[in-house]
Amino acid sequence: MAPRKRFTRIFEALSAANEAILQTPSEEELFQRVCEAAVAGGQFVLAAALLVAPDNLLHVVAGAGKGIDGTRALTLSIEQNSEHGEGLAATAFRTNQPAITSDYLRDPRFQRRRLDVKRAGIRSAAAVPIRKSESCIGAMLFCFEQPKTLDDDAVRLLDRMASNVSIALDNFAREKQRRLSDQANERLAWMFKALSETNEAIMHAQTRTELCDLVCGAAVRGRTFTTAAIALAEPDRRSLRMVAIAGRLATAMKDFRFPVDAADSGARTLAELAFKSGKACISNDYMNDPRFEVLRRVSPNAESLGCFPLFKNAEAIGVVAFQSGDLNAFTPDLIELLQRLADNISFAFANFDRVDEKARTEERINYLATHDGLTDLPNRVMFSELLKVSIETSRRHDRQFALLFIDLDRFKIINDTLGHAEGDALLVKMSERFRDSARASDVVARLGGDEFVFILQEIADHQQVADIARKVLSAATKSVLLSGQECRITASIGVAMFPADGDDEQTLVKNADMAMYLAKDEGKNCVRFYSTEMKAPSTARLMLEASLRHAIERNELVIHYQPKRALRTDQITGVEALLRWNHPDLGFLPPNQFIPLAEETGLIIPIGLWVLKTACRQSMEWQRQGLPLMSMAVNLSPRQFTHHGLLASIEEVLTETGVPPQLLQLEITEGMVMQNVERSIEVLLALRSRGVHLAIDDFGTGYSSLSFIKRFPVDALKIDRSFVRNLPEDTNDKAVADAIIGLGRALGLTIIAEGVETAEQETFLRDHACDEMQGFLLSKALPADEIAEFLRIPHLAAPTLQPKSAAWQAQTRA
Repeated sequence: MAPRKRFTRIFEALSAANEAILQTPSEEELFQRVCEAAVAGGQFVLAAALLVAPDNLLHVVAGAGKGIDGTRALTLSIEQNSEHGEGLAATAFRTNQPAITSDYLRDPRFQRRRLDVKRAGIRSAAAVPIRKSESCIGAMLFCFEQPKTLDDDAVRLLDRMASNVSIALDNFAREKQRRLSDQANERLAWMFKALSETNEAIMHAQTRTELCDLVCGAAVRGRTFTTAAIALAEPDRRSLRMVAIAGRLATAMKDFRFPVDAADSGARTLAELAFKSGKACISNDYMNDPRFEVLRRVSPNAESLGCFPLFKNAEAIGVVAFQSGDLNAFTPDLIELLQRLADNISFAFANFDRVDEKARTEERINYLATHDGLTDLPNRVMFSELLKVSIETSRRHDRQFALLFIDLDRFKIINDTLGHAEGDALLVKMSERFRDSARASDVVARLGGDEFVFILQEIADHQQVADIARKVLSAATKSVLLSGQECRITASIGVAMFPADGDDEQTLVKNADMAMYLAKDEGKNCVRFYSTEMKAPSTARLMLEASLRHAIERNELVIHYQPKRALRTDQITGVEALLRWNHPDLGFLPPNQFIPLAEETGLIIPIGLWVLKTACRQSMEWQRQGLPLMSMAVNLSPRQFTHHGLLASIEEVLTETGVPPQLLQLEITEGMVMQNVERSIEVLLALRSRGVHLAIDDFGTGYSSLSFIKRFPVDALKIDRSFVRNLPEDTNDKAVADAIIGLGRALGLTIIAEGVETAEQETFLRDHACDEMQGFLLSKALPADEIAEFLRIPHLAAPTLQPKSAAWQAQTRA
């Protein structure tokens, strides 16, 4: 049940019980009316009053709700060691404190009662002591059908209900000894009524202001008080400001401030004294009280005055005050009731705080879901919604608007050189400039990275768009101070017009993005409008590049895995991760259709890192599924291999994914290592020192000499598929394949043949002691889930991934 709903329900019970107490003429009827009111008003499944008898048993003297007859029949002892002494009511009686169980059926304290409570359909309950003349005489029991219904706040409210019953009992006892004066009786009756009304106000008030007004109004309606007021501390806690007041002084003291001098241990007003001491402060003869002088001129008819502190997290936050024109108006009974009223107000304030905090949290979450956390501009999600609205509005009113795609030029260089903190500072500065360049009706958003977008509403013509775009370029090129250095940056802008360049979201975004990349290709720091006259090859390339830039974030890249098999044992030894692009328009694209473009544009660096992380995570996932340990082969591109961050990236992936380094095999081409032999050897040695295995892919196509191959610290050679395709018919291919196998055996390397598609090729390779093979004869590259099923074939399981033993190498040479 929601905290607010539970809070309201318990207050309803408390209010109903107070009404019952008010209307009950005798002690004999009191308990039954309170139980009936609690069940009807609070929706308890059962409420009962139990009093102790001379036989040391608790007897049900009143009750209401489901199962009350069964409760009356129970034997309930107050003796802790008795077999009938483990109930909640007995516990509350013995301890003189509330007792609670969140789940009767699971609570080990009440094992003997489980059958009884299960039969009654009760799961959670609370018992609060009933006191008379400060002595415990019994307990009130409240039960619910659901577990975990009661929290500390609810129990405190139930305890207050029992306390009010105790007050009434004490009152009945005193009535037997003496008759209260008519004036005292009337005041107490009106106070009960006021208390009931203020509880109603607490239940239904939607704001603190409304709550304070309702409480003060209820307090004076019963003619108990001439004035009722609530004052709360200012933020500096140097004064209390009146926030609500009702009665005779409402006009004179509206917005009145009570000074609070923290350095002064004394007090000039009763309100200040109550606030400082955190205790109720009463003056039953205010006009003659020597402690206070300040307010006598303001309230000359206040014979009695009482102030009660309000709290938040044990700290006083204000006071609630009551004035009466009668001397000695604040009797002990009245003071106790008013103290409970102040406690209820504090409780309600705390509940408002919880509701407000939840609202602020939800508001912040909603804001972050639609805005960029760095620049506070609308993010991609919000931009998409705003673009849809612009399209619908412009279409309805036959208007046109412009979409500007902006990409900062050379931002990566600044980010890599000065660091991400300065890069973020630059993005914040640019967002401020772009916002200042826009009109009030325009939208400026950040899509991510260094990409921004404008929606220029109600555009008259291309010239107006060009003027605004040039203003944006001018703002971008102004110098900015980063790390004490004056830097300048430019931007490339692509423009698409609605409806001429697209009448839907996807087309407009694609064409503006394409125009922006055309601006970059034509020298950067310029504006280019989308045009259907763009050359088809250039357009296709720009479209492909634009799509590739978003492929990772849009989850379009996928990895298929091609297994490798040991020719000697027919067992799977590993898989090779092969990248595919599931293009939304072109379908699955093989690497040769986009990897060269990624190399050229530098996108291969983030794409390659994504492939490495994804493959390693998949390797660990297969291990968690209980599949055999396997080598995971991942290809490195030339740009990756020469990138300065390669070693750090690989260490990051190994640490993040937890994959053992010996299970990762990085594949590089022969041509890559021959570009700069000394640098290549340095990188390979660094990788080898980290435990990563290395393989030279497409071996035989790079024309490397034997002297260089001997220097490369690699673990495997892969025979290029071009030398496998025509085996065993082609004598030249046979000679090359045999030579590579012989070279590998001589150097102690594992030899892997690629592109094996026929049984004859496999037989040749097996006969010539080739170690492993991969190709369509075994399996094409498969998605991860299909590979998992493939690996569960028993005879394909790999027993070990240890390097080839000396015995195996000797046997293959034989």
